[in-house]
Amino acid sequence: MAKRKLYHLHKIKIHHNRWLIWALAYALIVALALISYIKISDLNISSEADSVFSSFHSYSDSRLGFGVRYPADWAIEAEASSVTFLPPELSDSGVTVTVADPSSSVGIRKNLKIISETNTTLGGIIATRLVNDLGGGHSEIIIMATHNKKLYVVNGTENLMRPVLLTFHFITK
Repeated sequence: MAKRKLYHLHKIKIHHNRWLIWALAYALIVALALISYIKISDLNISSEADSVFSSFHSYSDSRLGFGVRYPADWAIEAEASSVTFLPPELSDSGVTVTVADPSSSVGIRKNLKIISETNTTLGGIIATRLVNDLGGGHSEIIIMATHNKKLYVVNGTENLMRPVLLTFHFITK
């Protein structure tokens, strides 16, 4: 009887591409695991972003032609041609958005000690990013963009500007 079982096992055919089949199965399992990991990570990141931006307020001014979201604990000082967003811990510095005539960009540049100048975007349009040396190792970021025959100048420190710039958008009448 034992001989008969051995003879029967010997007759089982082994597929000649068995290593290829195993490799494909392994690749499929790894791909599925990777896809599920990416989906879970994406959900975590989007929920973190939602929690960060849920504590933001919206500001929109059709007269000046822009809108932005800013942290809920910040204060706003609005003037005729500019709006300043002030964080609670730094009442003397914040993020200022000024709307001016496009020809005034030359005068603005004259008063600056420009360290670097690069291109960036503001509200989906190409803008100029300037780094102004304030002295004492301090600097400020100034972003200038022209939209609808208006010059938009956004200035402040980089860490304060980041949340405002991410949500800046132009309003067209």
